[in-house]
Amino acid sequence: MDLEEIKNKVKESADIVEIASRYTSLKKTGRYYRGLCPFHEEKTPSFYVDPDKKLYHCFGCGAGGDVIKLIMEMEGVSFMEALRSLANQYGIPFTISKKRTRQEDILYEILQSAMELYIHELWKRGRGYNYMKSRKIPDEVARELNLGYAPNSWNFILKALSGKYNPQQLEAAGLIIKRDDGGYYDRFRDRLMFPIFAEYGRVVGFGGRCVSQETEAKYINSPETAVYKKGKTLYGLNWTKGEIRKKGSAIIVEGYMDFLSLYSAGIKNVVASLGTSLTEDQASLISRFAEEIYLNYDNDEAGRRSTARAIPILFSKGLSVRVIDLENAKDPDEFVEKFGQASYIYKLEEAEKGVIFLFNYYGRENREIGVKKAIEAISYIDDPIRKRYEIGELAYVSKMEEDILMAMVEGKEKAFAQTRPSLSPLEEEAIKTISCCSEKFLSSLEGESSEIIRNSRFGYLVALAEAVASNIDNPTELVDKNIRAEVSKIFFKNEKPTTSPEKIVKNIVDSILKEKIKKIQMEIKSAEREGNIEKIIELMRKKQNLIKKVRGKNG
Repeated sequence: MDLEEIKNKVKESADIVEIASRYTSLKKTGRYYRGLCPFHEEKTPSFYVDPDKKLYHCFGCGAGGDVIKLIMEMEGVSFMEALRSLANQYGIPFTISKKRTRQEDILYEILQSAMELYIHELWKRGRGYNYMKSRKIPDEVARELNLGYAPNSWNFILKALSGKYNPQQLEAAGLIIKRDDGGYYDRFRDRLMFPIFAEYGRVVGFGGRCVSQETEAKYINSPETAVYKKGKTLYGLNWTKGEIRKKGSAIIVEGYMDFLSLYSAGIKNVVASLGTSLTEDQASLISRFAEEIYLNYDNDEAGRRSTARAIPILFSKGLSVRVIDLENAKDPDEFVEKFGQASYIYKLEEAEKGVIFLFNYYGRENREIGVKKAIEAISYIDDPIRKRYEIGELAYVSKMEEDILMAMVEGKEKAFAQTRPSLSPLEEEAIKTISCCSEKFLSSLEGESSEIIRNSRFGYLVALAEAVASNIDNPTELVDKNIRAEVSKIFFKNEKPTTSPEKIVKNIVDSILKEKIKKIQMEIKSAEREGNIEKIIELMRKKQNLIKKVRGKNG
């Protein structure tokens, strides 16, 4: 079976009521089963399971999806791990054919072969091995983490793999670079190699640390490819996710050597963000395994600035945050080398609360800015108990009353709510149509109508319809997180639209065109105040063209 067949077989076979009952007690209510939501604390049951459509949805927090998504979220595992687990439970053979993802499989094969070649070169105990030992990386850790060495050659990988793969495939894997004259050369040369794995254990890319002191670029990383997305990957998670889940916390560092130093010292609940710009996808990924994050970026202004940016992102994913201060070292690697494991653990235990870090960082010159920035971060926290706790921490350090700070948070949340998009009746009707008959919605998009909608704020509807028509898992994940719960709710309820797809498309286009007309009318008034005749004429022409389009579409 290919992956799609296994997925469909699992969805058909799995009893979502039985599986959901492992996490919460369910009672039958009409055609649904209802219980307390396992994703958030509540006193009144708002978590529903539909055994016929094999979907779940919480009307309180907005969580929802199919049985595979439920296992992913509850167990903190990847899609493939959840699928494999369910397949095993229901006796479905988990043997994936190469039919659907042959191109990606080739890239995985190439990267695996390259890793094995680099490993072989390292254990020749030459330049790469000597550099590794100079950095005090133990042999057993190097073997465990599959470290390797790219020889000082322009065509080592090119020659070694060209018999089985063509240059275009090697380039697509990020291993070679095309010359201006049409030839190719190796991307990684004379470097200690760090294979980057996805959390489920396949090689997706590499990082290379120069061995020679004369090399200008200290680190070179794989480019983004069909199998490697830097902003969605955390280095080392495939090895450390078990320890992170066990401890309930993760240390996030910047790079490979920081990770290796802590890992070698026996501190194994660590990941590296492959740079200092933590992304929302990375935060979502680590939230599947940890409840608390310790940020430990480099001890410089860039590191502190990135720490401040990461805290609200982590708060928004339901994580608590502490910041480790390594005052006598530039990074974790140097600190562990100088002071050892015990001193680092001590620093870990005295790590500063994220909110206090924000207040101190932004309030260095202006205390008021420190309070505002901390309040802004707290506003991203959904859990009211945690929110109150963080306010208490801020009250202590800022010497302000908790009630005043809470009022500031509530004011910020109100402002966020006012700017947050919500679904209009028109959008709700469109999503109802997409949930039951996406093909009809797509077939109603003809010519200019399609282009008008795609290039507007309603463009997400087209992407959503295409995802549903293509049977993509959890298509509601594609929409903006601020409206995701509402969209998921409509999909779950599966209400039939009262308007035809053609009429819905026409109404959306009319709405877009009328909004454009209003905007142009405001620009005309501004031009009239300025006395800009040429601009008035141009805007009037645009306005008339739009009016003709609206009239034309209305017959």
